[in-house]
Amino acid sequence: MVTGSLAIALGLPAFAQDQLPDAPGKEQVVKVCAGCHEPQRVAALRLTRGGWEDVVAKMVALGAKASDDELKVITDYLAEQFKGEAAKPLNLNTASSVELESVAALLRKEAAAWIAYRTKNGPCKSLDDLKKVVGVPFKKIDDRRDRLVCVIITGSGGTPGL
Repeated sequence: MVTGSLAIALGLPAFAQDQLPDAPGKEQVVKVCAGCHEPQRVAALRLTRGGWEDVVAKMVALGAKASDDELKVITDYLAEQFKGEAAKPLNLNTASSVELESVAALLRKEAAAWIAYRTKNGPCKSLDDLKKVVGVPFKKIDDRRDRLVCVIITGSGGTPGL
């Protein structure tokens, strides 16, 4: 179990120990992930094993340092403690920055670019609309086309449009 003093030594707020369930792998998650992420980022997501494998691979690509054994333990922990059903598509018109980062694999600045664009210009009607968004690499969107949608929600109880 991660104690408050260990959490503080890792630069993690003391409440972090309450954010993650006690189970094998928690210590590795805190050690490897908490330097960059608050626990509620993880606790807010529910992904399939494949989704968590993608997230862990993305974090390694962005510089997370861990052995292969630690990465397996981390993936096992996340997949068991924060499991979700088969991934439902993410609506890019309502997605939060955290969702855009975890599901669409956008960097924080790329997610911010999309959110700023949709705030100024309105929702996308199709994924191809994102080709014109400066700062969002369309290849990332295209590579995850099976997990992303552009659903337009009408104002007062109307029917969602696609």
